[in-house]
Amino acid sequence: MQEILPKQRKAALLVVALAVFTDMMIYGIVVPILPQYSASLGANPTQIGLLFGSYGLALLLASPLFGMLSDRIGRKGPLLWGLLGLAATTLLFLLADSFWPLVAARALQGVSAAATWTAGLALIADLYPAAERGKAMGLALSGQAAGTLLGPAAGGWLYQWGGYAAPFIFVAGLTLADAVLRIVLLRKVPDVVQTEPHRLGGILRSRSLLLVFGVVILGSSIPAVLEPTLPLRLKEVFGLSPGGIGLLFMIPTAAYGLIAPFAGSLSGKIGNFPLIRVGLAITAVALPLNALGASLWLQALTLAMLGIGMGTILSPSLPELALAAEQSGVRSYGVVFSVYNTAYSAGMMVGPLMAGLLTDYFGIQSAYIAVGIILLAYLLLTVLQASGTRAAKSAREAE
Repeated sequence: MQEILPKQRKAALLVVALAVFTDMMIYGIVVPILPQYSASLGANPTQIGLLFGSYGLALLLASPLFGMLSDRIGRKGPLLWGLLGLAATTLLFLLADSFWPLVAARALQGVSAAATWTAGLALIADLYPAAERGKAMGLALSGQAAGTLLGPAAGGWLYQWGGYAAPFIFVAGLTLADAVLRIVLLRKVPDVVQTEPHRLGGILRSRSLLLVFGVVILGSSIPAVLEPTLPLRLKEVFGLSPGGIGLLFMIPTAAYGLIAPFAGSLSGKIGNFPLIRVGLAITAVALPLNALGASLWLQALTLAMLGIGMGTILSPSLPELALAAEQSGVRSYGVVFSVYNTAYSAGMMVGPLMAGLLTDYFGIQSAYIAVGIILLAYLLLTVLQASGTRAAKSAREAE
C-alpha cells in the first residue's frame, strides 16, 4: 500500500465529516415539514409513520450492498453516488404532489445515507492508523451531531419563511456546495480496493465484532427510546410547548457533538472498551433519573448526561470495529461498517418499539429503568467477554 500523507488523511476526514453533516442536515430538515405536508395530501398517522420509517428500512437494506461494493471498487464511487442520491431526493421532495412519491424520496434518502456512511467510515479506517482512528471518527461524528442539531430548526424556519419549497431550495444549494468540495478533495485522496474482500457471513461469525454490533444497537436506540415517550411527559408534567421540547432535545445532541471527538481521541490512549463501558454506565443511570426528574433543571442535566453517554458509547465503537476486524483477519472495512449501519438502523427501529410497549404496560419510569437494566447487563457482558479473552490468552502463552 502506498504511503499516506497527512494532508491526504485530512482531506479524507474533511470529505467524510462534510458528507455526514450534509446527510444528517437533510435528514433533519424535513422532520418539521413532512408530517404536516403529507397530512395535507390525505395521509393518515399510520402512513406518516411509514413515511418516516422508510428511511431506516432503506438504510438497513442498502448498507450491506454498498459495503461489498466499496470493498471491490473503492470508496470514492459510493461517496459520489450518495451525493447524487441526495440530489435526486431533493428533486423528488420538490415535485411530490401525492403521498407515495414522498415515501420514495425518503427511502432514497436512506439509500444515499447507506452509500455515504459505509464508504466514508471505511475510508477513514483505510487511511488512519489504529492509534488515530478514534479521534478521526469522533470528528466525523461531530459532523453528524451538527447536522442533526441544525436540520430541524433550519427546516422549520425556512418552511415558515418561504413555504414548502424553501427548505428544498436551500438543500439543493447545500448539496451543490458539498458536491464541489467532495469532488475537489477526493482527487487528493488515495483509494483502497480489497483484493480479497470478505463476505458478510464470515464477518458475522466473529464474536468480538458481534459484541461491538450489540453496543451500536444499544447506543443508537437511546434517542429512539426518548423520541416517542419523553415529549409526552414533558408536555403533561411541565406543560412545555413543542418549541420548549425542541430546545430540550437540542441538549443531548449538543453534548454528543462536543464529547464525540474527545472520546474518540481518548479511546486511542486508554482503549475503546473502557470508554464504551463508561458510556453504558452513564446512560444506564441517566435514563431512570430522567424519568424520575421533578424539575426542568434535572431534565436538562440528565439529557446532557445521555448525550455524553451516547458519545462515549458510539465514538469508540467505530475504531473498535476496525480493530476487532483486523484482529479477526478482516480488512474489508466496507462490509464491516455496512453492518455498523445495519446495527444502527436496528437500534433506531427497536428503540421506539421497546419504549412504546414498556411505557404502555408499565409506565415511563418503569420503562426507562428497564432499559437502564439492559444497558448495565450488556456492560457486564463486555466485562465477562474481556475476562474470558484474557484468560484464553494467558492459557495460550502458558503452553
